[in-house]
Amino acid sequence: MSGARSADGRRPLPITDPGTGTTVAADAAGTRRDLRVDDLHDMLTSFYDTVALDPLLQPYFAPVDMSEHMPRIVDFWSTIVFHTGAYSGNAFRPHAEMPGLTGRHFTRWLAVMEDTIDHRFAGPAAENMKAMSHRIALSMQIRLRIEPFGDSEAMAG
Repeated sequence: MSGARSADGRRPLPITDPGTGTTVAADAAGTRRDLRVDDLHDMLTSFYDTVALDPLLQPYFAPVDMSEHMPRIVDFWSTIVFHTGAYSGNAFRPHAEMPGLTGRHFTRWLAVMEDTIDHRFAGPAAENMKAMSHRIALSMQIRLRIEPFGDSEAMAG
């Protein structure tokens, strides 16, 4: 990763991770910076772009118009991670209507979420979003009466 500067020499240009091709949010020193509320839209769009290519997760998200749904998702995460109060609603209900969900789906979702965050951000808010992702996934599984799988099982297929 490199920390190139803009033409004015002050603002860091976006850094592209050569391993993934993803844009990394960088501070003035060219290192990954912490997640901010205004990063959520792009980060979550990238996350769901990855989910759309995942054979296990894709069938659950294919029917959803993500461009239409994204503002609601961003509001949800901004409320959970940054306490903005932007989201009101029932995040559980749509998941209750997804037949066939297993712990394997949630474990894969978590792995994609963590990877997406880790490739772009480092800091307390990024760690909080990952921790909240785990709490939400566990809560959903409990409410759906799904037994969680371990990471090795979810990655095996």
